[in-house]
Amino acid sequence: MVNIRRVHIDELPMAAELANQVFCETGEPYMGTAFPTLFRPGITHSYGAFDDTGRLVSFMGLVPVSIASGSEKISAFSIGAVCTHPHYRGQRLAGQLLERCRQHAIDAGASVIFISGDRSLYTRVGSQFFGRIHQFELTREHAHIEPSGLWELRELELRDLFAVYAHLQHPTAHVEMSIGEIQQMLGAEAMAHVNQQQQKVLVAATSNGIAGVAILSVPHSSQDDQHPSEQDTTSRTGSIIECAGRPDAVGELWLEAIRRFELSSLTITIPWQDEPMLAVAQATGASSTTIRNGGTVMIVNGGALVAQTGLLGDTNDWAPVHMTIDHEDGSYTVHTPTDEYKLTNDAELCSLLFDPESNLPAAQDAAFTAVPLPYMYGLYFI
Repeated sequence: MVNIRRVHIDELPMAAELANQVFCETGEPYMGTAFPTLFRPGITHSYGAFDDTGRLVSFMGLVPVSIASGSEKISAFSIGAVCTHPHYRGQRLAGQLLERCRQHAIDAGASVIFISGDRSLYTRVGSQFFGRIHQFELTREHAHIEPSGLWELRELELRDLFAVYAHLQHPTAHVEMSIGEIQQMLGAEAMAHVNQQQQKVLVAATSNGIAGVAILSVPHSSQDDQHPSEQDTTSRTGSIIECAGRPDAVGELWLEAIRRFELSSLTITIPWQDEPMLAVAQATGASSTTIRNGGTVMIVNGGALVAQTGLLGDTNDWAPVHMTIDHEDGSYTVHTPTDEYKLTNDAELCSLLFDPESNLPAAQDAAFTAVPLPYMYGLYFI
């Protein structure tokens, strides 16, 4: 008999151990330290399935998160570290945990759940791909561009923390975190662990402060005996986890990272709304592609999402663009200065709100602009 319930604080070490067994089979266990929002003491929102001896056999990490999107705030949850003991797979435990998490989010007043994954477990119950991210590939050829000399390009020092925090919390769309949380995330190095690499943080500094910051995932150095790197440096690929600050300063940090860490290439992900940063990346001449945001998103309360994005007409019908909701059939109507457009379901709502390249008629109206979101596989990765 399996009991499904919320995980208690004293059971978090057991959850981290299960996650280590599933995700770290071939390497050093890191889940408990790399994901402090899931496995460190505090108010727990995660759910688990326990056998009749009280042992945790399936786990779904659930964390509340506030997304700053322009002048609005989206109340959301994130799901990650989903794992089941091999002996208990095939029993639909994860599906039951997901339903508990969905109801938990609804009860808490959240509008969406961001999920670190795109398995059929999520998509068959309404989780969707979302958003647009521009991905650039810089190579050593681009790194030959000489630095401007305007900044000292160096690694992060403790005295930089307040300035780095201010930059990371400044973009149009970002995950809201306190300076303590930023410090914790920087120390946890989640994405670097997932990539089986190391994290490095570079800053562009002047006598007046920090102009830009770039958080990177790069291969381990050849001097690290525990993680020897390949002798062939043509395959040393790195990636930007997060960057912020003056776009021209950040651009120099990208090139410095290639030189300093002897990278063959550096992958940079920039959300569609960050036009100044996109301009700097495009100016390098690097090849680029457009991809979806990280993971998938599940709308758990469409009405709340419309309200939290500042589009609800009931309280904002003075705005040139607003939306109204038909609570009988669950449809949405988009009102612009020139027309009205009906959305019949949450899939269309997700496409319209989060995808700047949506092919819905409402998205083609010049008055409508998609809702900006941060890249969800950045520093705040669950």
